[in-house]
Amino acid sequence: MSKRIKTALAGFGKAGEFLHAPFIHTDKSFELAVILERTPLKAAQAYPQAKIVRTFEEICADQSIELIVCATPNDTHAGFAEQALLAGKHVVVDKPFTVHLEDAIRLQELSLKVKKHIFVYQNRRWDGDFLTVKKILTEGVLGDVLTIESRFDRYRPQPRINYWKESDAPGNGLWYDLGPHLMDQAFQLLGKPKKCEATIKKQREGSIGIDYFDVEFAYNKIAYRIHAGMLEKERTPRWRIIGNKGTYTKYGVDPQEAKLNSGQQPEGTDWGKEDILDFGKINFLDGRSVVYPTLPGDYRKFYAGVFETIRNDAPLLISMSDAVELVAWLEKLATD
Repeated sequence: MSKRIKTALAGFGKAGEFLHAPFIHTDKSFELAVILERTPLKAAQAYPQAKIVRTFEEICADQSIELIVCATPNDTHAGFAEQALLAGKHVVVDKPFTVHLEDAIRLQELSLKVKKHIFVYQNRRWDGDFLTVKKILTEGVLGDVLTIESRFDRYRPQPRINYWKESDAPGNGLWYDLGPHLMDQAFQLLGKPKKCEATIKKQREGSIGIDYFDVEFAYNKIAYRIHAGMLEKERTPRWRIIGNKGTYTKYGVDPQEAKLNSGQQPEGTDWGKEDILDFGKINFLDGRSVVYPTLPGDYRKFYAGVFETIRNDAPLLISMSDAVELVAWLEKLATD
């Protein structure tokens, strides 16, 4: 068996084109051998070495493929992941892992049965701002933390009713788009909460899918709030953390996605570094105000982890128990 992992990418929309293909292509541990693209026909131009196919069944039937990456609409994840596992392939599944908890549990059991791995793409565990927040909490920079606010706001007042992510199909809308990221980050920082209060709704006139959520998780001494909406015209902080010694405020999101969307390849030692003008600031209660450097982010670590698990039996970077529990919370809060 070749040391490089021969990989098929299913889906060449935004996620496939910008958040998966560049990492597979630039990581020499992988070979981007096959791409499933139905329409339009961009993949062949971007990756002429790859075979272009039109059906998922063609990928599953290719005996040379070890890993299938599912960068397809949310409601297809469970079905495609099952097909991949039954075909004897490892599978990367973009977030959300599945729409329904019963599917997540079934796939976890199937993965163990066929001895193939599922890798859930929670790439924002490698956001520079998240890594920085993790460092601040670990080192106790703010003293005893009282509140954490994690926001991902946009200004898009007109709903895109013909775009699948904003439809009312199961698993679509803002909650299943950004909820998996913000909730996963909360759970990674503080574990599972004791209770929560959630508002998840359609806010814009004409919206057919969820376009607003505000969820507060209660921990022993910390209130942790995650929030996203489409009507925030004024800039809001990405993070605001209040402790008994000071407050950390951070504007701006991790720069990696913007770089990828502009066509940059994830290469070099400067990849994931943030402009110093975007660093957060800590205002201490004693009157000091300091700029706090943002750690570099690095989504490349996800696929490095995939390789280590497949080739060297390293533990999953995103455990199946974490992935399944996240789906449980997503579905529960969406239906409460």
